[in-house]
Amino acid sequence: MLNDPFQTGRSAHRLLFDFSIGLSLLNFNNPNKKILDFACGTGWTSEFLNKVGFNVFSFDIDKDVIKLASSRYKLDKKIDKERSHYKIHDGHNLKYEDNFFGHVFCFDSLHHMKDYKQVFNEIFRVLEESGEAVFVEPGANHSKSKETINFLKKHEHEKNREFWLEKDVVLEEIYNLTKKIGFSDFKIKPFLDPSLVNFGFVDWYNILDNNEGIENYMSEFRRFNYEDRVIFSVKK
Repeated sequence: MLNDPFQTGRSAHRLLFDFSIGLSLLNFNNPNKKILDFACGTGWTSEFLNKVGFNVFSFDIDKDVIKLASSRYKLDKKIDKERSHYKIHDGHNLKYEDNFFGHVFCFDSLHHMKDYKQVFNEIFRVLEESGEAVFVEPGANHSKSKETINFLKKHEHEKNREFWLEKDVVLEEIYNLTKKIGFSDFKIKPFLDPSLVNFGFVDWYNILDNNEGIENYMSEFRRFNYEDRVIFSVKK
């Protein structure tokens, strides 16, 4: 389980690619290196954030995965134990001081939260002024996707089923909500999963002369970054 989610049928290239895009939204010039890994699961994101220099505070509601996550430093000497902190609690009630973090990093966790408004209120509270929160999430079609339906069916009888609320993340709803709370500078990092993009040399070289090709590409680009996968950040 320590290798989850890389050995549970999910594409390793997609996870690492998405993580790298989320990482590009972090402000490495911020002297406040404290970052909250929001609902960290088995802690693979915490491990990478630690290795690139952040002071990582991680939490999850599941005590079993926190036990796994907090054992990572024992297996890899490249992880700085002094910059690894773990707690067990709920993302709707963060156990951290006001204005504590320079960043919040949330990878595939927001869509499991029951109350988005409460979650964003808490994130706003624990971020310092000008602090930023980065989200890597499924999009507006998540709850209806084949992947989600099959996942819930497969795990419907397991004991921790209550943790697996699968909601949609609709960009305009999140934008309006965060604006009301007081966040600013809502940024979107649009992209396409590498597995979706393959061009022959001639087609790519001549794409600027192919209006229909450009229109089809941009249509899929827009759809994917709304329905399937969204990466965005908000600033306090």
